[in-house]
Amino acid sequence: MSTAPEIVINGRFLTQLTAGVQRFAIETVAAMDKLLDDPAYAALRGRVELQAPRSARDFPLKNIRLNRSGFTSGYVWEQIEFPLRTIGKLQLNLCMLGPVVKRRQVLVVHDTSTKAMPEGFSRAFVMAYDFIIPNAARRADLVVSVSDFSRREIQKYYGLDANKIPVCYEGSDHILRHTPDNSILERLKLSPNQYFLGVGIYALNKNFAGTLAALKKSGLKGVPLVTTGERRPDVHNKLTVIDDESLVNAGHITDTELRALYDNALATVYSSTYEGFGLPPLEAMQCGCPVIVSDHEVLVEIGGDATLRCKLNDVDSLAAAMKAIHDDPALRQRLKEAGLAHAKRFTWERTARILLDLCLEVGSRKR
Repeated sequence: MSTAPEIVINGRFLTQLTAGVQRFAIETVAAMDKLLDDPAYAALRGRVELQAPRSARDFPLKNIRLNRSGFTSGYVWEQIEFPLRTIGKLQLNLCMLGPVVKRRQVLVVHDTSTKAMPEGFSRAFVMAYDFIIPNAARRADLVVSVSDFSRREIQKYYGLDANKIPVCYEGSDHILRHTPDNSILERLKLSPNQYFLGVGIYALNKNFAGTLAALKKSGLKGVPLVTTGERRPDVHNKLTVIDDESLVNAGHITDTELRALYDNALATVYSSTYEGFGLPPLEAMQCGCPVIVSDHEVLVEIGGDATLRCKLNDVDSLAAAMKAIHDDPALRQRLKEAGLAHAKRFTWERTARILLDLCLEVGSRKR
């Protein structure tokens, strides 16, 4: 009987702001930690660690030990110090990037945005990702993606065989852990069921301008678009500041505030032009919030029939969808019920179980 591998998880995400891939890593590791109490993973107990730079924030875990190490951070730590500390061990990278010199690794690649939409990112960010991802992916023992669409995009842009890329999907049930902080409604001067919500909408692929234009075209008065998130100059290209009476910018908010915004929105609008997965629509569904999405291939894959779809890059189609949601309580109720049922399929336990099983499979291979 072969010995279970020693698994070292890349904890660089503990030094970063929590955005999409960091959320994925945080929730996946937490779910893995709980699964190690399951008899099915008894062989891995004491053999999984989270390695992070010295500047990493705390991350309380029961079964996975957090080790801080090194003298650097960022790309340098990830590419040089981290692989030196994982020699002979299986490395698990959850946030797109991994060491280009490391073969024994499982690499989760979420999307190919810097290839598909390079204009949405800073030049330095595009250069880093376009060098690291394909080189790390070609050397890795296994590349995993979060959607069927993304694994086909990985084949298209990086030349890997999509049939050899398993899909782990993402969870969304984390949002239910948070008690809604309804004080954000008062702070932003919002009334329940009288606003649309755009989560993390400021990246170019989120179609912010099109969403705002659609709201204006819908003719709805006194129903603003509430946006969350911030653009980072080290990641995204500059965005012209828009001052509009139809826009309420919430900025960076807590998970409890986000839960409150989902709970009270007319609908979450996610009319993206490109995604690798699309987590906010599923978070919204978990909260019983109706969802409008573009008919982008991956949003159809993830949302199924539980969303109201508009045509990609079509202001008229999105405006009609927003007006329909506003005017039709029966439609909102149908989408709420369908979304609640659909979102139950997407749990972090499922994601963690798939990845642990894949690590066990890779670790058992003869080298």
